[in-house]
Formats: sequence, structure tokens, C-alpha cells
Amino acid sequence: MLRAAFASARGLYCALAVLLVLTWAPSEARADQAAAALYVRTDSDDTTVISPRARGQKRLGEATAVDVTYAADIWTSASVDIRASASVRPVTEQRDELDLGVTTELEDLRLRGGYRFSIEHDYTSHGVSLGGSLDLAQNAATLDLSLRAFGDTVGQSGNPHFARALTTLDAALTFTQVVDPLMFFQLTYELAHNRGYQSSPYRFVGVGGTGFGCQGATPCLPERVPSLRTRHAFAVLVRRALTDWLSLGLNYRYYLDDWSLGSHTALADVGVNLADSTLLSVRYRFYTQGAASFYLPQYAAIATDQYRTRDRELSELTYHRLGAELERTFPAGDGKLGLSLSVSGNWYNYAAFIGLDRVSALEVSAGLRLEI
Repeated sequence: MLRAAFASARGLYCALAVLLVLTWAPSEARADQAAAALYVRTDSDDTTVISPRARGQKRLGEATAVDVTYAADIWTSASVDIRASASVRPVTEQRDELDLGVTTELEDLRLRGGYRFSIEHDYTSHGVSLGGSLDLAQNAATLDLSLRAFGDTVGQSGNPHFARALTTLDAALTFTQVVDPLMFFQLTYELAHNRGYQSSPYRFVGVGGTGFGCQGATPCLPERVPSLRTRHAFAVLVRRALTDWLSLGLNYRYYLDDWSLGSHTALADVGVNLADSTLLSVRYRFYTQGAASFYLPQYAAIATDQYRTRDRELSELTYHRLGAELERTFPAGDGKLGLSLSVSGNWYNYAAFIGLDRVSALEVSAGLRLEI
């Protein structure tokens, strides 16, 4: 617990430091925007996540802006996966991430580029991104293209000689059309390709026995999944203002990859303007997926070169999320101060995962945004 508290405090102090530097810099270097947020999640599978975040934006002239974002994920867990590996002690880890971005505007064209660095004790990631959006039909439509490339190194705690590479390339093309002053829709296609080590060095699969980890005389083999994975996703979003104070958004996403894993996601969002500067949003999300082609809840007998996994995220599951967010804006000198608070409940149901059939989780986040 002391380790978890120290890690949480370290991440929060880093986020606050970024925010203070960006906010309290001399006026000629002050950020146009500065924001901080804290996210907390706890669930019935003995896992707690604390994520502080800080972001600042500085405009360099009329057309160009620079963004800096720091985020951390600090989690402590004694989940079923850890218990199945015969560990009796909770695990505490921290991931730190730094994002740098630049955007510039050229009449109807907006260009952006960025770099992301993420590190934890057994994982390092470097990524670059490029993108642009073009306004069409006198700003009634927008076409947006985003390209990203990541190079990761996967390690293993206690084994300094373990290092596996993972490369990810992804792209997203989005078309947005304004139908009338009260309505717009959006179409998105996403393509991603992973090449390299995609297993977990800490996950082992029991052969025979109950299917619950490496217990007793049950022999175990390291998880082994394909080194290549190509993903496709198609999404449609429609949003309409029903009255001056009420709006409705509907979103559907279909996903499919070459591991034979398919999923459907539906999201409904109701926005209520309680006042000129106060917005209440209520959201419901439903998600369902099938299992990967090589996933089995129990492996009676497998060859050493056969694909196998005990990753619940590759099993058949359904998920419900119901949440509400309250946002309010206040005048702050020559700028604006925004506050937000959100709460949500989450329910996961696993149809074929030995040792766990459901998980419930509570998420709470609070945010602060300053526009100068």
C-alpha cells in the first residue's frame, strides 16, 4: 500500500508541475490553455487505477499552436490473473507518458504532428503521428486523415535479457457533414497493423486440469499468440439538437480483425444545457464481442507451438457502461475556467473465462481547464 501511495503521489505531482509551469509562466510565454484532471477506477476484481493528467497549449502566432501533455497510470491489482499465476501479493505498477504536438492552419487546411513517449519498468514505447483536416463545401464538411506509427519494447521484470519488439501502424479517415444548423453526422474507417511480440510475458496457460492457471500439478506453458494482427473498424456518429437545451447523439462501431475477433459497440449520449455555462451529459455504452479463433477456456492438450491464451480480453464478453458528466464554465479575468466531474458504473460479463464471470467497476474523474 505504501508503494501504491508513493506511485500515485509521484504521478500527481508530475501532472501538477506541468500544469503550474504552463499556467504561471511569464505572460509573454503563458499557455493559451492549461488543464488538469484526475481519474480513479476501482472494480470488483481487486484492481484500482489512478490516472493524473496535465495538458498545456501555447499559441505561436495566429496559425500555430504547441501542445504538451503529461499523463500517468498507477494501478494496484490482486486480480484473478495474478491469483491464477500463484502470486499472493498485489502488484503495483506505474506508466508515465509524455505527448508533444504541433498544429498549424493554412486557410481550409489544418496540419498536425506529434511525438509520444511512454515508459514503465518493463515496457517502453515511442510513437510519431501525422494528420490533417480539410474543410470542404464552405466549411459544411470536413475530411480528416490521421497516421501513426509506434515502436515498442516489451520487457520482463527480473529478466534483464528479455526484450521483444512490437511495431504498430494505424490510420483513420473521418468524414464529417453538417446537415443543417441542428444536425451533423460522421463516418470513420480505421485500419491498424501490429507486428511483433503481442503476448504477455507474465501470462501462462494451464494444460489440462481446471483451466485456472498454474495450480498444483497442472503443467503450464507461456502464452503464445500470433505475431501479426490486422484490425478494421467502421463507425458512424449522428448528433442532433432537439431543442435549445436538449441534444442527442448516437454512435455505432463495428470491429473485425484477422484473429477472427469481431465486436459491436453502441453509444447513446444525451446532453442537457442546465444554464448558459452548465452542461449535463448522460451516456450509455453497450459492447459485445466474440472470442479470438484460438481462445479456449480450457486447453486439454496442446503442442508447444500452438497458439494459446488466458487473456480475458480475447474471450467472449459483453460490457455495459452508464455514466454522467457535469461541466461548468466560469469567467476568469480575460479567460475562462472550466470544471468537470464525471461518475460512471461499468459491468463486464464473461461467457467463457474460468475463474471470473463478471466484474463491476466504479469510475470517478474530475477536471480543471483554464483558457487564457
